[in-house]
Amino acid sequence: MTLSGNARIPSCCSAFYEQDWVQQFADESFHPGGTGLTRRTAVAMDLPTAASVLDIGCGSGTTAILLATEFDFDVTGVDTNVSNIERAARRAGDLAISFLATDVHTLPFEDSAFDGIVSECVFSLLIDKPAALAEMRRVLKPGGRIGLTDMAVFGRLPDSLAELVAPWTCLTDAMDEASYRALFSAAGFQVTESADESAGLTALLAKLKRKLLMVGASNLLVGAAPFDLPTVKHWMEQFEAEIANGTIRYLRFQTTPR
Repeated sequence: MTLSGNARIPSCCSAFYEQDWVQQFADESFHPGGTGLTRRTAVAMDLPTAASVLDIGCGSGTTAILLATEFDFDVTGVDTNVSNIERAARRAGDLAISFLATDVHTLPFEDSAFDGIVSECVFSLLIDKPAALAEMRRVLKPGGRIGLTDMAVFGRLPDSLAELVAPWTCLTDAMDEASYRALFSAAGFQVTESADESAGLTALLAKLKRKLLMVGASNLLVGAAPFDLPTVKHWMEQFEAEIANGTIRYLRFQTTPR
């Protein structure tokens, strides 16, 4: 889900997700809802077999590989992190997937190049969202679809959580649903479907907490840790509380050019 290396993306968030221990925690799919949500997003887009699809912020290629193998899409994955692109290419092997290191704000594709665009837990990281949407609209065919999933914040986060947790949980520039819709509309898109996918966020947090306990038990034996376990556990519980009260959510949108 990373698009690091771009000055217009919060480096603290990108740097966090690229740490080896975080990657180990996340397995190959860190975004809430995992591959199950990716499948729901692809089904909702209702694209034909062999449709050309751009995966923005492809990371290590999990989504691109799924879209190519399960939906027979012609997939191109982009990410500004060269290491991600190299890893994705290795994982894809002989699959006919193109991976390219590039910036979503200046995509090196012709106008109307894609039938669909997938963006998972990336859009909230983009500081110049209108510019990114304009570029996405340019490379999308008339009648094409965007399947976008991302963090959302409804109301005000506690100051302590906002200062310490938001920068590495994609929440720094996350918006509420109305703000997402307003941005899409201003960029010439209409929202054809939206859904609250926060259950995937809760499940991801529970998975991470289980792994934390495993790491904690292991560290009792080796006496070392890449992080302060009690502190991380505390902030995860605070994060969980904000999900429970509806302040932090995870949303899925399907949009198409008007």
